[in-house]
Amino acid sequence: MELLLGTWAPEWGHTCLAMGFGKVYSLRSLAGGSALLVREEGSELPIVEYPTPGEHSCHITLLAREAVVSDYTSGTLSLFPLDAAGVPCGKPRLIRFSGHGPNPERQASPHIHSSWLSPDGGSLVVADLGSDRIYRFAVRDGSVIESAMESFAMPSGCGPRHCAFGKDVLYVSTELSDEVLTLSWPGMILLGRSTVNDAHPSGGGHLELSPDGKFLYVSSRLENDGIAVFRVGESGLPERISYVPTGRHPRHFCLSPDGGLLFCACRDENAVQIFERDAETGSLSMVPQQIEIEKPVFVLAYEKD
Repeated sequence: MELLLGTWAPEWGHTCLAMGFGKVYSLRSLAGGSALLVREEGSELPIVEYPTPGEHSCHITLLAREAVVSDYTSGTLSLFPLDAAGVPCGKPRLIRFSGHGPNPERQASPHIHSSWLSPDGGSLVVADLGSDRIYRFAVRDGSVIESAMESFAMPSGCGPRHCAFGKDVLYVSTELSDEVLTLSWPGMILLGRSTVNDAHPSGGGHLELSPDGKFLYVSSRLENDGIAVFRVGESGLPERISYVPTGRHPRHFCLSPDGGLLFCACRDENAVQIFERDAETGSLSMVPQQIEIEKPVFVLAYEKD
């Protein structure tokens, strides 16, 4: 197993990492200067940088013919055409959004936080923290079809951040309300709302399902930092069974491919903490070892060929 780590240092390309086409894709996230960086797998040197037309780009989703980049501050999607080798091969097209939410400081305009490809590859869902909406686009022949867009209103003031697909459901972590929303898939009907952090610090973060789909893990920051553990019932609705403290600002985490370990990037702890995961109970136990690195904000575990 290998780990890829992203840090807050702008020169690294840090806010998100993705792998595909034998390459590693990362982002440098700045106002007016964000860029998509592409490296050959196993190399730390960028092949080349591709400026994004949006500001504070923060998430990447790879399709067969496009790299979809979420631009937080500008509230846009930057879609880079890819050639057969996965190299950007033309000017990115930009999808703009409109709207706002009730929080004047955090939701004065759209803030696109992430995009997620459906398990069948036919849809892309997009989380807009600024307008409390989830957008859905059709994906055809590896490209996003802008004209086939649907918009779904989420609870007012919740601030959608990240998504995860379960069995016939879509889970959405909300940054501002510190919840998990459970939506029917593909119906997009709200089935339930589950609290992540009882302190409600407006710091909801990442979420991820265990490989067997029986447990859901969700991070929260800014106060009472930790990871909530949910058991997923037959209906798909999650039930919180524990809350595990972490280091300061658990901005991102991932499970190992076999689900036996959880790696948590604690930005303000300057460390990636490691937890053993019990597959039967879903419980997390921190191990003494940790990876010390300055301001980690993203972690990706994968099996090396």
